[in-house]
Amino acid sequence: MEFQDDQTVEIKARCPDPEKTAALIRETGAGFAGSELQVDTFYHVPQGRLKLRRKTSGDLLIGYLRPDRNGPKHCLVNLYPSHDAGQLNKVLSDSLGVRVVVQKQREIYLLGNTRFHLDRVEGLGSFVEIEVLGRRGVDDPGDLKKTCEKYLGMLGIRPADLVERAYADLLEEAGSGR
Repeated sequence: MEFQDDQTVEIKARCPDPEKTAALIRETGAGFAGSELQVDTFYHVPQGRLKLRRKTSGDLLIGYLRPDRNGPKHCLVNLYPSHDAGQLNKVLSDSLGVRVVVQKQREIYLLGNTRFHLDRVEGLGSFVEIEVLGRRGVDDPGDLKKTCEKYLGMLGIRPADLVERAYADLLEEAGSGR
């Protein structure tokens, strides 16, 4: 399902066994949509997070508001495709300052309005993400959360594996990412 999502309910969790998790994702019926290197440059902003994502399938400026807590989180997202990521990065870096750069190899699986990501994040390790996509004013966040929780259970993700914050925050804590 391809649409401009502007709200999600999502989780991020540490993934000790990516191969097993990939098999469980395929058991849900999700199809493999590809693998790509993604480089996310996060900028200093007063509210939420702002990042420029450079990837094989096209560059995006992504602004989002999401609480930092374990479990399924409601996230409001704004996406802007960039056709000149180098120039956009220069403008944002000069005016806002670079907070941190996150580099990851991502495997993407799709099932309806749900995206599953298996990420190998440089400096952090392996993670799994579940993102249930929706539109503000159309899709009920409570329904998106139920879908996310269903897949959380199907993948056997334990509460202890859940991660509250973004990769950028984790890299800052680890003292790397620049």
